[in-house]
Amino acid sequence: MALKKAARVIVEFEDGSTAESDFKTLPSQLQFELMRQPFAGQASTDPEKDKFLYLEWEDSWKEIIRVDPTCSEINRYYVISRIEEVGRLSLNKEDGYPELVEITRRPMALKKIHFSDTYSPQLERSDREGKKTDHFFTLSKEKDRLADIQSAFKQACVDAGIDGATLRTPNSNESKKLHELICKKMGLKAGQCAQDVHDFITGLAQTVE
Repeated sequence: MALKKAARVIVEFEDGSTAESDFKTLPSQLQFELMRQPFAGQASTDPEKDKFLYLEWEDSWKEIIRVDPTCSEINRYYVISRIEEVGRLSLNKEDGYPELVEITRRPMALKKIHFSDTYSPQLERSDREGKKTDHFFTLSKEKDRLADIQSAFKQACVDAGIDGATLRTPNSNESKKLHELICKKMGLKAGQCAQDVHDFITGLAQTVE
């Protein structure tokens, strides 16, 4: 992946003393939570080559989630209902081990999934076992939304009075402010990490003249 990998985590105490650890020795969930925080955001070195999920709900809410660059296609989508509902979006990878992306916001109301192609999830069946219910969806291929996303980006730039080329420089304070303005006009939210949206906009700006 074009993102920098964290090597160590350092905790500083009130008296100035510190404790540190190799980042990879931390529990995986803690690693995930730390890296999604704004202070840990590192701009991608090549955002045009990064890969993102573009998700849209029935209420028009939209989220961007970065996935491993070796992901090649969507495999399946299903929702597990216990006390809460959690969606599982499976993507095929080049190494044969699928990547699972959790969809925690209204997983039963997910309307569009864009990744290389655009799909519409349609509930196929629900299987109940004890206190758990599994909902399985078919993925109906639809018109590719990439052109619509690019058009929405261009229009957002026009509405904001911004030259899209100025958004191609990653991680500068000025570009981040402009990214946030464009995201607001496009209605884009970070699904997991704020940096994902910044890199998505940077990569999008590089593909649009």
